[in-house]
Amino acid sequence: MKNILDLNFINRCLIVFIKKNNRNDLYDINEFKRLVISSNFKIIKYLNFNIKKINIKYYIGLGKLIKLKYFIKKYNLYYILFNIILKNSQEINLKKFLNCKILDINNIILNIFRIKAKTYFGKLQVELAYLYYLSTRLVNRWSHLERQRGNIKNISGPGEKQIEIDRRIIKKKINNIKNKLYKIKIQKNKSNKFRIKCNFYTVSLVGYTNSGKSTLFNLLTNSKLDIENRFFSTLDTYIKKFKNELNINKILISDTIGFIKNLPKELFSSFESTLEEINNSNLIFNIVDVSNKFYKYHMYYVNNLLKKILNKNIPIINIMNKIDKLYNILPNLDLRSNKIWISAKYNLGINLIIKYIKFFFKKFYKIYKIFIPYKLDNNFYSYLYKNNYIYKKVYLKNNYDKYYIYLNMTKIEFNNLLKNYPFILKYII
Repeated sequence: MKNILDLNFINRCLIVFIKKNNRNDLYDINEFKRLVISSNFKIIKYLNFNIKKINIKYYIGLGKLIKLKYFIKKYNLYYILFNIILKNSQEINLKKFLNCKILDINNIILNIFRIKAKTYFGKLQVELAYLYYLSTRLVNRWSHLERQRGNIKNISGPGEKQIEIDRRIIKKKINNIKNKLYKIKIQKNKSNKFRIKCNFYTVSLVGYTNSGKSTLFNLLTNSKLDIENRFFSTLDTYIKKFKNELNINKILISDTIGFIKNLPKELFSSFESTLEEINNSNLIFNIVDVSNKFYKYHMYYVNNLLKKILNKNIPIINIMNKIDKLYNILPNLDLRSNKIWISAKYNLGINLIIKYIKFFFKKFYKIYKIFIPYKLDNNFYSYLYKNNYIYKKVYLKNNYDKYYIYLNMTKIEFNNLLKNYPFILKYII
């Protein structure tokens, strides 16, 4: 799957930020620039256009078009990137007039996703999003589709137009990818059911893109996910066991895709199954980059998106990350405001997160005390050790054949233990 961006060309670009009616869009300008950089472009020139009335043919007026043409020639540029969504006809007209590649905001975000997708599941979701996007912009210019037509039999009839042929090709490819995603989704559902059956609990890390989720995930799970200071460094969901000394071995940490304002609807639809996995959580941590002066906008957007995604009431704790960049802010756990202030990069306040996880999941677990008067069946011990149920052993003085074992288990797990080994019922204290 080729990227929209031709990486063989020097990716020097001119970016155009469209403002409407002189609004103060500093937040959007900053984010747009970071998106462009994350898409592997080098910004040579930045223009800020205020638009009062949209030009149907080009979106912008003739004077601004001439200005763009001047800078394209001056800096020998090949790409112009816009922060708005262009109609298909506007994109074509701009390309013809300016004689260069035109990318709107949807194109840029799609391109980042195509660059960042690493797993098979992630790549399929991004390709599906791109095909959805393509299907809304069909004209007789998709030459790459013509090269894919060899495997499709009897696709065109007499007098059938090129656009109808292309539409049919895309529809066939969309259905093919949907079938592959459906099979993966079935497998993921089986995995989720197995985790629930085995009494695993999940903490999902969500948040605005580039807020530090992957850094925190690595700390909590002893993992080594690649970390980049760019948007969407993680597109795929990663689930690993929580690294802890709490004698609770069935807590999982899930690192999810980062959110962003104005995510293209094609991407949202394609990643719907990934986002829905958050509903399997017992606890959600919303990671917030408090060093970003627009972090309140980010929190607002993420919370609104969670309201759309979640189909049940799941506790949400805000993890206020990157306090190392702020003045006079120390790690702090504030249960009244549901906030934990940390710096994942410098491992500050991570103990507070672990403390909270212990506090939250403590209600699911109970310590059971059992007296062992003699050596029991080896299968019984294997069962306990295999599931890491033994919290501690206390031997009787001068008699190491008799001892107490303390089991840290959920009520469901303890009932299962009694079903498998009913003889221990009389030894419970």
